Amino acid sequence: MSLYKDLYKYKLIKKYNLTKSMNDLRRNEGRDYSKDLLKNSLSKHIQRKDIMRDFIGFIQDVFVENVKAVTKLKLFKAFAMPKDYHKVK
Repeated sequence: MSLYKDLYKYKLIKKYNLTKSMNDLRRNEGRDYSKDLLKNSLSKHIQRKDIMRDFIGFIQDVFVENVKAVTKLKLFKAFAMPKDYHKVK
């Protein structure tokens, strides 16, 4: 049994939602910050241990989910947009 088993289960994408936007090419959307939001801003000396790297990954995930929550709040008031639309700036 792994320590991190099913930890990121809430991030799974439903297959139907994935196929709806598979060939959706969009330009000028901005940088994808979800992979390196904290990792590029912290020192490599801090990130040298595996436990600290895992902790930074967990904290980074919390920050990314909070940033995505702002776009969900924008869609809450937009009645013409579907509620599961995720490409809002």
